[in-house]
Amino acid sequence: MEVIANIVRNRVLYSGIDEYIPDNINSFTQMNIDRVLTIPCHMPDIDELLKVGVDFNIRDKKIVKTAIGTSLEGQNLTGYKLLTEGEFIVRLDFCADDANASIYTFRDNLFFNNSTTLDEDTNLNGRFSENIYIEDIYAQRVGPKEVLINISFIFTAESY
Repeated sequence: MEVIANIVRNRVLYSGIDEYIPDNINSFTQMNIDRVLTIPCHMPDIDELLKVGVDFNIRDKKIVKTAIGTSLEGQNLTGYKLLTEGEFIVRLDFCADDANASIYTFRDNLFFNNSTTLDEDTNLNGRFSENIYIEDIYAQRVGPKEVLINISFIFTAESY
């Protein structure tokens, strides 16, 4: 059950934020991605951000055996981790800083790596359902061709 919200904040429409995040997750990791996106020089300068849309793609995954015990930080090490590579597909719609005030679209991919500790009873031959729940998106123009984007998300891994 995935419900995606459209939220308007500071006159910018954010698309891709999950309204529903399950509360009984077996294994999860909560992360943040901060990046500055640079608009190519052949595109006009940004006057105002209009819309920021984010989607995701999990590209690769692998279960690895790790240590068992308690880490120095107090985390329970179960002996298994799910290593994941993925990407966020970001779409920026912006008003150009020119006489026509035209609207342009820029797309970019933000790559990430994730490591999620799995349950003690994990089977190396088992099957997993991975998902990403985007908690929040924030974008701000920081220069004529630069936009700071922040994506807060939860990565979940459920065995079945």
